[in-house]
Amino acid sequence: MNKKNVILALLAAASFVTVRAQYVIRSESELESLKKLPLEKMYLHTNTALLFPGEYLYYSLYNINAATNKLSSISRMGYVELVGEDLQTVFKQKVRLKGGRGQGDFFIPVSVPSGNYKLIGYTQWMKNAGLDQVFQQDIAIVNPYRTDQQRVLTGEAVDSISTSEETSLGEDRSILLLTDRDAYGKREMVSLTPRNFRGPLGYGDYSISVRRKGSLNAKNAMRAREFGTKYLQVTKTLPKTVNDSIFLPEQRGELFFGTVVDSNNQPVQDETVILSIPGDDFQLKSAVTDRNGNFYAYIYKPYDASKLLAQTLDGGREDQRIILKRKPSMNYEGLQFGDFTIDRKDEKAILDRSVYNQIENAYYSVKPDSILAINEKDPYDGGTPDVIYLDEYTRFPTLRETLIEVVPNLWVRKLDDGSYSFWVREEQERYEKDFESDPPLVLVDGIFVPNHNSLLEFNARLIEKISILRDPLVLGSKKYLGMVVIETYEGDYLERMGTSKMAQYDLNLPALEKNYFFQSYAPETSGEYQRIPDFRYQLFWMPQFEIGKDTAEQSFEFYTSDVPGEYEIVLEGFTTYGKPISTLTTITVD
Repeated sequence: MNKKNVILALLAAASFVTVRAQYVIRSESELESLKKLPLEKMYLHTNTALLFPGEYLYYSLYNINAATNKLSSISRMGYVELVGEDLQTVFKQKVRLKGGRGQGDFFIPVSVPSGNYKLIGYTQWMKNAGLDQVFQQDIAIVNPYRTDQQRVLTGEAVDSISTSEETSLGEDRSILLLTDRDAYGKREMVSLTPRNFRGPLGYGDYSISVRRKGSLNAKNAMRAREFGTKYLQVTKTLPKTVNDSIFLPEQRGELFFGTVVDSNNQPVQDETVILSIPGDDFQLKSAVTDRNGNFYAYIYKPYDASKLLAQTLDGGREDQRIILKRKPSMNYEGLQFGDFTIDRKDEKAILDRSVYNQIENAYYSVKPDSILAINEKDPYDGGTPDVIYLDEYTRFPTLRETLIEVVPNLWVRKLDDGSYSFWVREEQERYEKDFESDPPLVLVDGIFVPNHNSLLEFNARLIEKISILRDPLVLGSKKYLGMVVIETYEGDYLERMGTSKMAQYDLNLPALEKNYFFQSYAPETSGEYQRIPDFRYQLFWMPQFEIGKDTAEQSFEFYTSDVPGEYEIVLEGFTTYGKPISTLTTITVD
């Protein structure tokens, strides 16, 4: 069986799901199919391993096939967490993966105390091999705004230590980092060119960080070559047997699952469940429950809504209940933490850096990052609806009257059972007889509405527009002749008409992809920033770029700040055939 179809086939037959697991292996044949899908490992290139409040932890994510060491196309979602010594999670982010790559950042607030932390990176699929399979990196945080410094304060001098295990591995010469000079003044432009000297052997995916070299006693961030050695012998295939519970891979997007039960808490089989992510860019998914009442659905398009809604296709019966479940958290028992400490002699360095951070954050409004637009949002999947803005017509009190008097190609029909349904006139050039007896799919503010009767007396003055798609479509196993999307001014249909038959799930939005702001003092912009202080430690961050046959050699330009010192330019990444690449050079700012 094709690897991409392995999990899809298993989901179709899935039966046993508990609160603590997504799936239980039922037979040797299922186990054999699962073992055909390689496990994964993950590398996070971070801009630093030592952070202060007011600073950002940037990361570039590489999800890797554990069997081939190449970027993995298996999982579409990654997860990044920062965990404290008390095993509590400081932050957790979801990251959308495209071809094994992703990116994100986290702002360190003043509420996070000084201490040793662990940065964790994983996919749901690699969780099956336990804590040794997931990415782990020590992170130290110094918070001078709090009095509880016992976790990191020694009170006595600390000898200088080696800050990286990378020194024993040497530097890779496949790609060199070339700058136009070695030394720069303040606010001067640096031209940086990553040059590939190995031709096809250097093609791959990379990331770059330029940051001031620290004076405190912290380890460096893990290098890609260090990762390649440390994680070389991780588990390659699923280490499970029949009747073991497993975490399913998120091959087609973010996985959501749950159960439908009756009034006696017994599973309901063969019930169609509709999942809605409401909003302007709504998404709909359908799933059918198995013999244990379990259902599964992937959401693969980006979303920016805060809720997921689930209801049965017929709107739900009084004796049924939908339970949406959450993925189990990682078990961090046994996690080992670093031993970063500070001494009284570090006081000036800590004070200077804290002051610089406060000044930088005070001017953040004139140095904002920009969020990359999401181009995949198309709730109509390429269709072009007719859109009627009701303010352009005479207003009527109810939706029923509005459909009769204003809206073309859409009307209400009385059915044999006495109920009413919306009806759409199909495009003549696309006429399909198989759909002529099917009503349209109806949504309000992106929420699936199975019972059209409930909308007939809806206050039409609350409605901004009605969009009508007149093409036949299928959701799950049910056919619809067209789609009717009603949008209210306030987008508050759920609050107005919410029902207990609808299960709700609070969504945590995936990390946003950004174009990071980095200061420019080019002639056309220098006047804007001439009087603004510039105390950046992080001069440049490029989380994703490629070197390949079809990409021209790239040069990056950035500007130095008002902070003198030695700056490290670090490139990390992996070639197309799976070799880790780590390259470092330095510049000085006087």
